[in-house]
Amino acid sequence: MPHRRFLLALFAVTALASLAPAQRGGGRGGPQGAEDDGGYAALAARAYQQSRLDRFTELLRLNKEQKNGAKEIFDAAQKEAAPVRDQILKSRTDLASAYLNKKPQMEIDQLTANYASQVALMTSIEMRAFARLCDSLNPDQQKKVGAAFQLVSGMFSGRDWNGVGN
Repeated sequence: MPHRRFLLALFAVTALASLAPAQRGGGRGGPQGAEDDGGYAALAARAYQQSRLDRFTELLRLNKEQKNGAKEIFDAAQKEAAPVRDQILKSRTDLASAYLNKKPQMEIDQLTANYASQVALMTSIEMRAFARLCDSLNPDQQKKVGAAFQLVSGMFSGRDWNGVGN
């Protein structure tokens, strides 16, 4: 499946890019995204005024049927992610407690591995949902998935993936 390779490469590039320090403003055209032609940076300024579904719709130029399909995909993924989200919170709390109570390093390592496993599972849920969305797009829309990819990270960490301000 060629889209899986593309998504994996895109994920790796995005992960590396996120390590670079964020830059606010500046640049040739003033505020970041001012010169952009509809990419993620241009939408970032409106990020807290739109739901994620609206941002996906605008970035990918989804039609009504595709928008409804995206909502179904992401609603199903949110349901799948709910127990994982709860486990991540519990694992994180257990890990913090172990550090504060000066537990043996071996126990901390096990708790860290458990936490990492849960985070990886959440990332897998996000990527599968994104891949399903990408499969529903036409070739022109698929060329724009790079910008939309940014919206998926942490998408199901909250209780409502589509709330305004997420």
